[in-house]
Amino acid sequence: MKPGERILGVEGGGTKTAWVLVETVLGANASAWEFRLLEQGKLPASNFRLTSPERLRAILAELPKQIDRAGVFLAGCGTEEDRCALKQMCLEIWPNAKIVTGSDRDSGLAAALDQGDGIVVNAGSGSSVTGRRGERIERAGGWGHILGDAGGGYFLSIHALRLVLREHDLGRSEMDFTAKILRVLSLNNLDELVRWVQTADKMELAMLAPVVFEAATGGDGRMMEIIEEGARVLCEYSEAVASRLHLLAPKVVLIGGLFQRDSIYTHAFRRRLKKNLPDARVTTAERAPELGAAWLAAELGDHITVRE
Repeated sequence: MKPGERILGVEGGGTKTAWVLVETVLGANASAWEFRLLEQGKLPASNFRLTSPERLRAILAELPKQIDRAGVFLAGCGTEEDRCALKQMCLEIWPNAKIVTGSDRDSGLAAALDQGDGIVVNAGSGSSVTGRRGERIERAGGWGHILGDAGGGYFLSIHALRLVLREHDLGRSEMDFTAKILRVLSLNNLDELVRWVQTADKMELAMLAPVVFEAATGGDGRMMEIIEEGARVLCEYSEAVASRLHLLAPKVVLIGGLFQRDSIYTHAFRRRLKKNLPDARVTTAERAPELGAAWLAAELGDHITVRE
């Protein structure tokens, strides 16, 4: 790599596609590289499994064209076949660039841990837990919303909606949460809500998770139980990954839209993990995954400083 290379980092999931364009510059001691931030932005969701190839091409085509390297890491891009297909798609857009592709797990790990050991817990529309010790990588969850994105936004939303219908079927009084959901979706009644859910996709359902948080913060105990259940599963995955990697006091980094620094979900996760993994050091990510994507595209072994 040489000074002045333009590197595009892209991280896509069920809610958005975040990207950053950086330029490589030599650091003050002339032996370390730095990134100078040129541009950044957000585009629509780009889950590799849930977004059609045509739509995915259209999203990628909106990104900056004049680049030397690109790291494109999307949720759902989990196999070698997926990575090759995504790389070929990228080469159609950037034929002269050096392309690296993979899963959002990879870019999240790079952004959160640099080259260090630890565990990354990602909770957005879906969820995943990924740990590293040396060259060894262990994973839990992240199987998609049908088989197991437990603890993600879809998980929380669908559990809350099922509770609404169960309470209705049992003839109990309408929950305050029902009114909140109807108001957010501009619907009039439960029948309209059911019809909406039957045609909504994963991303649309996951977007209701903030309503679950709002209800729990307002004192709705049943919504708090759903939040606690999501946190419990993610903690179990984290403990399993730590055990397989023999990490007794791991660094645990929280990333994804559900883990804002002071969110009710972040606090629920911290409380529960403290019980079973008391020496874990839990923190929220300081760098965005799209910077991890750019770092992987640079193919450098050391941490790179970012100049604003």
